[in-house]
Amino acid sequence: MKENDFSAFKKWFHIYVSSFYTDDGFIQKNIILKEEHSIRVCDNATFIAKAEKLNDEDFYLARTIALFHDIGRFEQIKKYRTFRDSDSENHAMLGVKILKAERVLSCLPDHEQKIILAAIGHHNMYILPDSLDSRTLLHSKIIRDADKIDIYKVLIDYFSIKKDSPNPALDLELPNTSEYSPALVQDIFNNRIASTKDVRTCNDMNLTRLAWIFDMNFVETVRLIKERGYIEKIIATLPKNSEIMKLRIYLEGYMDLILDKGI
Repeated sequence: MKENDFSAFKKWFHIYVSSFYTDDGFIQKNIILKEEHSIRVCDNATFIAKAEKLNDEDFYLARTIALFHDIGRFEQIKKYRTFRDSDSENHAMLGVKILKAERVLSCLPDHEQKIILAAIGHHNMYILPDSLDSRTLLHSKIIRDADKIDIYKVLIDYFSIKKDSPNPALDLELPNTSEYSPALVQDIFNNRIASTKDVRTCNDMNLTRLAWIFDMNFVETVRLIKERGYIEKIIATLPKNSEIMKLRIYLEGYMDLILDKGI
């Protein structure tokens, strides 16, 4: 894959997304949200790919996967008015279906198409399957990290306007109360990716997002998260008590350890 292929994909992406623009304020707001998210995820993937010193072919594969990883979100929000997969359909698999139907990747060799589609199809899974070959696994890890980095940004930006401009698509229709699950806190203290089965409130969801730090695959990812202060900013939205303070100290120590010794 070459730079001109990626340039063509960017052009298609913006034409495709613009076809969803609408006068419906709720839909339009979320179309723009996901369009901008996709571009920033592409930037994050670029940082990771450069840090990992990928060759040109894998560099543009990583950027293409990032650009298209949420291509199913636009149809999802238009059709179902939600980003909640459980109330609509799996947005990753919907994206794979769209890319195949539109024959967007047809200019690429079969092996590159398979890597792109597999990485997109796996990007929202709880845990990656063991059956992936090494190259597909690499690209699946890059997109998962790049995506999570920007989801942190999207959420933090939303927290600052949530009171005046609530967006049910981002709250996932969870109650915004002061309660949170102690089980989720313990998951973090045990370096575990928190399960969404215990999620009952917005605070719970934010705790599961904090636990993503244990699912990051590259030192560059942790560096970007720490540099941008995302963990600290998400913790600032949680109740201010001794348990949450200990959680902040623990996560900061974990990131420092990764940056010092690597993953």
